[in-house]
Amino acid sequence: MDEISAATETVAPSVVVEAQDSETEIQTEGQADGQTASETTETEDPKKSEAAKRREREKAYRARLQAEAAEARSEADQAKARRQAILDAGKKEAPPREADFPDPIEFAAAKAIWGAEQRLTEREARNAGEAAQAAEDKIKEISQRERAVIASAWTAQVAEAKGRYADFDQVALANDLPVTEAMGELIMTSEAGPDVLYHLGQNRALAAQIAGLNAVEAARAIGRIEASLSRPKPKTETNAPPPISPVRGSAGASLNADKLSMEDYIAARKSGKIR
Repeated sequence: MDEISAATETVAPSVVVEAQDSETEIQTEGQADGQTASETTETEDPKKSEAAKRREREKAYRARLQAEAAEARSEADQAKARRQAILDAGKKEAPPREADFPDPIEFAAAKAIWGAEQRLTEREARNAGEAAQAAEDKIKEISQRERAVIASAWTAQVAEAKGRYADFDQVALANDLPVTEAMGELIMTSEAGPDVLYHLGQNRALAAQIAGLNAVEAARAIGRIEASLSRPKPKTETNAPPPISPVRGSAGASLNADKLSMEDYIAARKSGKIR
């Protein structure tokens, strides 16, 4: 619960700046090929709410970050494997033995060549190690950017949720609500995260039960809650008068009492057609 509360109540200045930069990048994404901001806006569905559009941009941006992280991870793994292969190959090259060279000059030359090869091996291994470290640093930087986007998105989602639930702070953000770190990560990255959290706040026994599950089972449980929830729809009020009921003429209006026989007149009176 601490992770969710921290992301909701306060966001570190550095994270705020990163989140703002990320939002700017999200908004300008798709303009790299010369597309103007107005053209980007025109391609969006006008029927969608601004919140829905924002969530779509954030989702697309996070997907791109995750693709970049996967690529960097692949680069890091390849660089590490290359470094290890270079080191293993260098170990196989044993130094020349003086006993194998009857001529001292030949031994000195062989030793010099072996030394040069070892230095080359070390340099290549060092380059591969630096490449792996650069890829690891890139992964960390991407992770920070993604966390900034998640924190910014969560803050916006909570603000929207408070408009739907008057007691959201007391129910969903209670400090003693049993929510583990794994649950918090799942909830904060869910499109219905605040609704899931509010549901758990109303069902603390369920929250405690999920908190006792492993990460996979907890993810499944939260997914089931997310699928079963329906967000409360805002009440719509109108000042328009109620629809006018059609005027229904009385049955007697179509009857001419002067033209009825006495028998028909009595029957019409009894049936209420004539008053």
